[in-house]
Amino acid sequence: MESRTKKTSRSIPLKLISLLLGYTFWHIFGNSYTTTAWITIPLCFYNIPAQKSIRGPETLSIKIAGKRTDLRSLDTNELAIHVNAAHLREGKNALTITSDTIFLPKSIKLVHYSPSNPTVELIQEQKLG
Repeated sequence: MESRTKKTSRSIPLKLISLLLGYTFWHIFGNSYTTTAWITIPLCFYNIPAQKSIRGPETLSIKIAGKRTDLRSLDTNELAIHVNAAHLREGKNALTITSDTIFLPKSIKLVHYSPSNPTVELIQEQKLG
């Protein structure tokens, strides 16, 4: 009976050390793993010329990649695609979406967006009168 108690009491520290090491490795490698996520964000315009309006999609889906901890800490409600409408010409315009137009942190990369060829149309507003 005594030998069994000694074996059990010796294995408890070993089990605790194993548990601690296992958790540490899981935490280190699990959080540094690069992962991806699809999110839908609004398309926003600034510097819209007077007497003009823009017709196009209201949202786009983007695929982003980064460390799991960085993606968890990202506030997706604060993201938007920002387009300077002063650079648009009248008629249909193809948009190029980059990490800079979304203001993503450097640790998160834009992988893909959908639709892959978004277009918007700058149109002259009709005067009433």
